[in-house]
Amino acid sequence: MRTILAEISQKIGQEVEIAGFIQTRRNLGKMVFLDVRDFSGLAQVICTPFDLSAEDYEKVKTVRSEFTVLIKGVVNPRNEKNINPDSSTGKVEILAKEFKILSEAEPLPLDPADEKMGLDVYLDLLPLTLRTEKNRALFKIQAEIVNAFRNFLLSNGFTEFPCPKLVGESTEGGADVFSMEYFGYKAFLAQSPQFYKQIMVGVFERVFTVGNVYRAEKHATSRHLNEYTSLDLEFGFIKDHVDVINLEVEFIKFLKEHLFKTVAKELQMWNFQPLLIPEKFPVLKLREVQELIKKETGVDHTQEPDLEPNEEQWIGEYAKNTWQSDFVFVTHYPTKKRPVYTYPDETDPEFTKSFDLLFRGIEITTGGQRINDYKQLVANIKKWGYNPDKFEFYLQAFKYGMPPEGGLAIGLERLTAKLLGIDNVKRAALFPRDLNMIDLQLSPPEYKQKD
Repeated sequence: MRTILAEISQKIGQEVEIAGFIQTRRNLGKMVFLDVRDFSGLAQVICTPFDLSAEDYEKVKTVRSEFTVLIKGVVNPRNEKNINPDSSTGKVEILAKEFKILSEAEPLPLDPADEKMGLDVYLDLLPLTLRTEKNRALFKIQAEIVNAFRNFLLSNGFTEFPCPKLVGESTEGGADVFSMEYFGYKAFLAQSPQFYKQIMVGVFERVFTVGNVYRAEKHATSRHLNEYTSLDLEFGFIKDHVDVINLEVEFIKFLKEHLFKTVAKELQMWNFQPLLIPEKFPVLKLREVQELIKKETGVDHTQEPDLEPNEEQWIGEYAKNTWQSDFVFVTHYPTKKRPVYTYPDETDPEFTKSFDLLFRGIEITTGGQRINDYKQLVANIKKWGYNPDKFEFYLQAFKYGMPPEGGLAIGLERLTAKLLGIDNVKRAALFPRDLNMIDLQLSPPEYKQKD
């Protein structure tokens, strides 16, 4: 029966069977030292011609990095001078008694842990580069972000639901949508799970979903992906968008504690800076941010419908220096620049009860209150130039009663990147898709990434 490496420290003096990947091989005279890894950790294995059969010992001398092996041996304590305090198995080693090669590996084309590797090379070799300790740590952290989102919401009475990715109408409007032929009809890849979240509020009241969404935007930047993972929630019986903001604040506090409990070691492998979380998060209207930028820098964008990337960075630094906060909520974006379901502010209908959350100078969340009145929603759909008949399925949820409700969507890859000090969001995406890549590079040179 296989023993995982994390358990061998409790089996001193016992014979165990382990399986894993060869990390490194070092020859010292007739002794061969192997570092073997599995999903739980790393262990040192000692192979000698005195403890192995001649056949098995010859096999040992042929292995190299990424061979997969099965080894039977005895767990022994290391000499005190050879103890590795940085490893959970650093006080023990395995003396091999039997050795079997499960699969061979070609010579590596490069060192997959090379920090100077170009991004294109790194991405083209993802099946290999993802195996490094640092990258395994990255995506373990990302998995725990998802777990934190799920655990937090479940503890607050939310129900998770699976959401379709093929839709009959674009969710956010506009032309930035992937279309496809669907049995003689036209279908789209979902830009968000928005419509389904709202429908499910009428079913469970508090819901969330985690999944990929698609944006056919021809961006070539370090902050955009054409397929990304969205952490979405929606809930009913809210007063206004502030209830949604307050829920996200509580999630961020929960996330901080969750990561320290589950992946503290992995965080240390990256440029993780402790989160600056003030007692009260700064919340500013878009026009207030633009007026502040105008006052402090002289740049007048007070009539623009959104912040430029450099302005997001500016207000992020301002929030850090002024309120000791890595986060700032920006609210009240113009009605004409938000989706048809966004709730207008009754006191100023040209602006919406919507928000973005900026984290260390980049937008990671969009959210707000939604229109829950059927007639108002139909009127808005017409006002935006769409045909309500095409939204018949979605509109049923409102036609037959929907409470005041709202929600948000968090971009998992952007959150991960800013949390760990990663400059390009593609490094924080497990298998990134952009206009130049589906697994391998696709597009002509003019579409090459621009940082």
